Amino acid sequence: MLRTIIGLGLTLVLILSYAVYSATLDSSFYLAKSSNLEASLEVTEDSVNGTYSFETNSAITWMNITIDNSPVGTILEVSSLGGVWWHHPELGENVGDTPFQCFAPDTSDYEGLVEYCTESSTHRIDVDNQSEQFRGILSKDLPLSGSWAFIADNSTEADEIANTTVIDSILPRTWTIKMLDEDNQQVNTSGMGVSVSIVEHEIYEVSPYRIDPVTEMIWGMTALIGCFGIVLILPLSLYLVAAAKSKKAAEINTINESE
Repeated sequence: MLRTIIGLGLTLVLILSYAVYSATLDSSFYLAKSSNLEASLEVTEDSVNGTYSFETNSAITWMNITIDNSPVGTILEVSSLGGVWWHHPELGENVGDTPFQCFAPDTSDYEGLVEYCTESSTHRIDVDNQSEQFRGILSKDLPLSGSWAFIADNSTEADEIANTTVIDSILPRTWTIKMLDEDNQQVNTSGMGVSVSIVEHEIYEVSPYRIDPVTEMIWGMTALIGCFGIVLILPLSLYLVAAAKSKKAAEINTINESE
C-alpha cells in the first residue's frame, strides 16, 4: 500500500511538472521593446507676439518644458494644435513612495484605464519661481518604461500589434507657449529661456515572452512535492500507526503461543 501511494504521488508530480514545463515553452504572450530615448527640440521665439513655438511628429510619451528667468506671478500656457495631451501638477513627482501615474488599471473590472490627469489641448500652470518645469504625457497607449507585453497568435501578428501601437501614437503637432497675467493678457518674455525635451519611441524588438523553463519546472516540482507531502502525511501516519499496532499484536501473539 505504501509503495502504491508513493508511486502514484511521484507519477502525478512528474506529469504536472511536465505540464508546467510545456506551458513555459509555448506562450501566447509577446514582449515589445522600444527605444525610449530623450531628445531636445528646437524652440522658435516670436519676439513680436511674445510666444514660443516648436513642432513634434513622432511617437512621444513624456514632454518636459523648462523655463528660466520667467516673470513670477504669471501663468504659463502650453497649447497643442493637432491633438489632446495629459497634464497634472504632480506628474513626474512621487506621491508617498511611488511615482504619480496618469493612467492606472481599472481595478473594478480590470478592463481599461482610469485617468488621473486632465485631458486637453491646452494646459496652464502658475509660475511661482523664475525657473519652472512643465510636464505632460502625449500618449496613453505607449508605455512609459519602453516595454510592454500583449497577447498574439503568432510572431507576425505580434509585430503588427507592436508597430500599430507606435504608429497610432504619431501625431503631427504645433505647440505654442505663452506667458499670461491674471487678466489673460500676454506679458513681456524678454530674456526668458525656454527648453523642450521629449521621450520618443521606435520599436526595435518584438519577441515571445519566455521564462526559464528549467527554473519553472524546479519550482513546480518543489510546490507539487510539498503539496503531495502534506496530503500524504495523514494517511501515511495512519498507515505507520496501524502497521506498528499490527506488529506489536503479532509479537504479543507469538509470546502467548510460546508460553
